Amino acid sequence: MVLIFTDNEQLDRDLNKKIEDSRIVYYTDYILEEQQATTLIATIQPNKYNFKDFMFKVREKNIQVILILEDENVKELKDALMLGIYDIILNQFDLDDVCQKITNPNSFSKVSKYIKNFLELDN
Repeated sequence: MVLIFTDNEQLDRDLNKKIEDSRIVYYTDYILEEQQATTLIATIQPNKYNFKDFMFKVREKNIQVILILEDENVKELKDALMLGIYDIILNQFDLDDVCQKITNPNSFSKVSKYIKNFLELDN
C-alpha cells in the first residue's frame, strides 16, 4: 500500500491514478496506524506536525518515504537524511519520477553529496 500525503490536491489525485494500490491520506494518525503501508509519498506540511518526530515514527514502521521538496536548501533535508530517507525528489519532477522511486529507491551513494555537506566532510 502506497500512502499519498502531499497537501496538494491535484498532485494527490494524479499520483493516486498512476500508482496501483495507493490511497490519499489527510491525517498523520492514519499513517501511523495503517498496518499495510509500505511507502509514504509526502511533502513537508508546515504547522501540521513536527516533521522530525513524525518521520521518525514512520521510519520506525519500516515505511519507505519518498519526500518531495521545493529544493535542496529546505532545512528538513538534514533530518530526513539522518532518518534514512534517501528518496528525495526536488521541485522539477514528473509523476514517473515518483513512481520509479517506489520500485527503485535511491542508495546511500545517490544522496551522499548532501550528507557530506551536512557533516562537513572533505570531498
